Amino acid sequence: MASFWTYLGKRAIDRLLVLFTALILQFVLLRVFPYYIMGVDPAMYFLNPNLTPTQQELIRQQFGLYDPLPLQFQKYVLSLFSGNFGFSFLSRRPVFDQLMERLPNTILLLGSATVLQVIIGLVFGIVAAMKRGTKNDATIVGTSLFLSSFPVFYLGLILLLIFGFYLQQIGLFYFPLAGTMSRPPPTDPLQAVLDVLWHLCLPLITLVVTGFAGFALFIRGLLITQLGEDYIITARAKGVSEKDVMFKHALRNVLPPVLTTLSLTFPGIVSGAVITETVFSWYGVGRWMYDASMQFDYPVIQGVLFISIVLTLLSLYICDVILGFVDPRVRLR
Repeated sequence: MASFWTYLGKRAIDRLLVLFTALILQFVLLRVFPYYIMGVDPAMYFLNPNLTPTQQELIRQQFGLYDPLPLQFQKYVLSLFSGNFGFSFLSRRPVFDQLMERLPNTILLLGSATVLQVIIGLVFGIVAAMKRGTKNDATIVGTSLFLSSFPVFYLGLILLLIFGFYLQQIGLFYFPLAGTMSRPPPTDPLQAVLDVLWHLCLPLITLVVTGFAGFALFIRGLLITQLGEDYIITARAKGVSEKDVMFKHALRNVLPPVLTTLSLTFPGIVSGAVITETVFSWYGVGRWMYDASMQFDYPVIQGVLFISIVLTLLSLYICDVILGFVDPRVRLR
């Protein structure tokens, strides 16, 4: 048990060091570099481009741009951890308020897509590994390679053209071309839910189709590697069925890399899918990040990136805890 707590302590220190390094990089790239190198002045965006020099100086002082860089970094970190992400230069609204407006839409889209990608990818990966060398395996591998190399934006545009435009032109059931809800929105709660799901279909299909294939190939590769190990050969020699070999032996030993991969995937549910949300005009965090990056609205970028960093490190640490329980070998690393 002592080794387990030592392992968790080392992992915690490691994650904190990564967090500190990430905060330094974020401060340099999103605070120091835009103002001191590129000359992106908050005073020109925050209120009015026609501010007087006195008003501009006052805004720079409020942003703390004349303080020493170590003091700026201290205030920067304290503001982020207190949830004070500042104000958007474009909307003049608090970044946190706008994030809370868009986050449910992004979690709905990315959360459902991630769950479906994992389930479908796991099923196809297991089938391909169990049927290695057969036509089923070749079909799954070939299809997965094709889909994983298919550009997300291209598939999204094709779906919009076929199921959003052509079907509407010939009078059949069609899907919306953009948005997360009809305008004006339905007043009935049930109709409102169905309307959101109607808008969700095409972006969700795009993410699932382009995402599950890579995960299926990942699972197949891990399982095939395990199926050649000595303990699998021994289990088969003892008469263990192929089903038990796969689900009671091989799957258990591929759990650590799978959990690590998933721990890196789930934080992306918050940061959004930039390309998909932009193609389908989905009112989410990803599209918001894209618009902000195109117009130097760096308070928005730094707020979303900070949340993504914290969630990623927290997810990895939870993964470390789980692996410490299910695989005692990792405690010796």
